[in-house]
Amino acid sequence: MKVKVDCLPCVGRQALETARRATSDEAVVERAMRQALTGPFDVTPAEFSMAAYRAVADVTGVADPYALEKREHNAAAMSLLPALREALAASPDRLAAAVAAAIAGNTIDLGIGMRFDLDELAGRALSIPLGRDDTPVLKKALSRARSVLYVADNAGEIAFDRLLIEEMGPERVTVAVKEGPIINDATMEDARAVGLTEICRVITTGCDWIGAPLPRVGREFARALSDAEVVISKGQGNFETLDDWAGPIFFLLLAKCPCVAGELGVRLGEAVVAASPIAARPTSRRR
Repeated sequence: MKVKVDCLPCVGRQALETARRATSDEAVVERAMRQALTGPFDVTPAEFSMAAYRAVADVTGVADPYALEKREHNAAAMSLLPALREALAASPDRLAAAVAAAIAGNTIDLGIGMRFDLDELAGRALSIPLGRDDTPVLKKALSRARSVLYVADNAGEIAFDRLLIEEMGPERVTVAVKEGPIINDATMEDARAVGLTEICRVITTGCDWIGAPLPRVGREFARALSDAEVVISKGQGNFETLDDWAGPIFFLLLAKCPCVAGELGVRLGEAVVAASPIAARPTSRRR
């Protein structure tokens, strides 16, 4: 997926909000904004956004303006897990409910500017309606997969991801988080905070870029991506950078912008479980 004209005001808003998180000096904010919107256009929206965030960090000198909120969201989301596990245990379709919960967690996105209430989110997490539902295809793929790569998105959200990872069987799951801070994306620190490192293998993408742009990722992640029999990609940034990957991949996300919604054939704001063409084939299992 490449940058569209509609991406420009969205990236500008993200850069402005980040700059004002980092500094109250409006002259510095202005310099950051002037530098933020000069990036290349023949890239994915995630990479275009990345150039803007890099510019803000360079000008303001603040590498992780979202650090405090990430810690708060991890703690708050973890406090909700006991009740969510109890509700999940009573569900007639535990895997589908865990998938819904993981997607509901994608609401915790500081880059897109969504407002959310974690208690309200938890109340509807297991029954979030899907605008596109390839869950049956995901179930079939998981039923025969020996290895799953789970490409995580945001801090806080990864506590909801943990429910799905537990349901799939963490012994076959590798989770990928960011190598370093970018927006409120999950890093290894966040994976530890929600206990993922205690139940499954956790690696990094090898870069601190939005999404997982394949020219930027590290060797360990590239190997895990190639070897996994099922890949689960969370969120828009990962969709924008992995949508043309030729492998068995499933995208779990909320369509938070018109461009992504159009690419996936859903309405703005709808929840999505989307199987890539190869993942949907009966012979998608490798080896």
